[in-house]
Amino acid sequence: MAPTLYHNWPVPITDKSESMSSSQKLKCLAWLGILEIPVVLGLLVALIIFVVKANSKACQDGLLVEQECHKVTSLLERQLTQTRQALQGTMDQATTCNKTLVTLSASLEKEKAWGQEQLTRGEKLQGEIETLKQQLQGALEEAKQLRKGKEASSKERETSSVSSLKAPPGSVVVPVYLLLGLRALLA
Repeated sequence: MAPTLYHNWPVPITDKSESMSSSQKLKCLAWLGILEIPVVLGLLVALIIFVVKANSKACQDGLLVEQECHKVTSLLERQLTQTRQALQGTMDQATTCNKTLVTLSASLEKEKAWGQEQLTRGEKLQGEIETLKQQLQGALEEAKQLRKGKEASSKERETSSVSSLKAPPGSVVVPVYLLLGLRALLA
């Protein structure tokens, strides 16, 4: 434990007795009383002035204005909160709409690509149909020529033999197959 240091102030040595006389004590108290009265009166006057001003019409009007301002501020804060919530809801809806828009745009692009592909395929099939029509036309022309040739040869053969009246099976089969193929492509 650390040592404790005590410091004693020196006491002045006087010839007078250490106690004051009662008359001196009364004088001190009188002076203190005289000095206390103006201080108490000053504080009392200040308190009265404060009470009068605090209860004045201007002060009460100010208090009413402050209360009204507080009410309006509370109302505005609630409206601001509601507006922020509505704004957040609107922003959420906008985000959802943007996502939907992106999805629909992607779907539209796919549909456009598919439609273009179908159009290209249709054009290609149309070209093939035209080619097949031309081939069919050529085959029909060839069949006509063969028929004419057959009729000419059949007239010649009529005189020679009855068995030559039958048409060769290959000349009729080709146009029939071409017609069936064209019908299948168009269906």
